[in-house]
Amino acid sequence: MIETVFSLEPVRARMVDAGLSSSALEVWFARLLRDAFAITAAGGYAPFTDVAQASLATVAHSMGIDDLDTNAIMQTLQSLPAHDDARQALQECADAGVPVVALTNGTRETTEQLLDVSGLAPLVRRVVSVADIGVWKPAAAAYRGVLDAGMEPRDAALVAVHGWDIYGARQAGLSTGWCSRLEGVLSPALGPADVEEDDLESVVRSLLRSDSEPA
Repeated sequence: MIETVFSLEPVRARMVDAGLSSSALEVWFARLLRDAFAITAAGGYAPFTDVAQASLATVAHSMGIDDLDTNAIMQTLQSLPAHDDARQALQECADAGVPVVALTNGTRETTEQLLDVSGLAPLVRRVVSVADIGVWKPAAAAYRGVLDAGMEPRDAALVAVHGWDIYGARQAGLSTGWCSRLEGVLSPALGPADVEEDDLESVVRSLLRSDSEPA
């Protein structure tokens, strides 16, 4: 959900106010994912907040700041705005009668709050955190953990802006739709996705169209 539906730009602003460089956001988020993926690959699990705060502290230290108020920056994650293309993408799903499940590496409570504040909650059937499953994305179990009983992975689709997310979902057997808004180019090591478009609305429309076409 983070970066696909919700923007991290408020976190960048808070980091700059705290004395970090503007590029600290990308460094921190990449470090967060690296550490979480390492823990997952080794068969472990750690909550999002723990990994996020630890990686934030190490990034701040590398930039010469040892007294960063990590709690203040983490609070910003509770008030992220939705990207402009998110509402219409979710509305497309609702109009087509396709239920949406929000699968997040973050906490369920924060994600539900973000959906409520942005007015997107009525368009989302339920929120599932990897904490409920016990393993981070992109582990296959994380994606399969959101499927309804008796549902086959191929009957579900993941929409994301991260190539690693696309790879994980595809390995789990789901259909995939990648939006180029964040990364620009989908790495050949992680792609291709079933659908690749420039915005979320176009991704959803293309997935719905491909699903309705005869095999």
